[in-house]
Amino acid sequence: MFTIEGVCDWCKRPSLLLTKHEYVDGKAHHSCERCNDFARMDVRQFNIAEQAMRERQQPHSL
Repeated sequence: MFTIEGVCDWCKRPSLLLTKHEYVDGKAHHSCERCNDFARMDVRQFNIAEQAMRERQQPHSL
């Protein structure tokens, strides 16, 4: 789960262990263990909102 070394995209601190969070729009960010719960919630809420927006923009077929 936590396998990447780098800088946490939420707290901006360097960490030896990060995990990747993927967005439905194809982007990804990484979080440290300390920020993981917030990051998961943040990405989940974004993905839900993004999917709802995409559904509203699609033409309705009869």
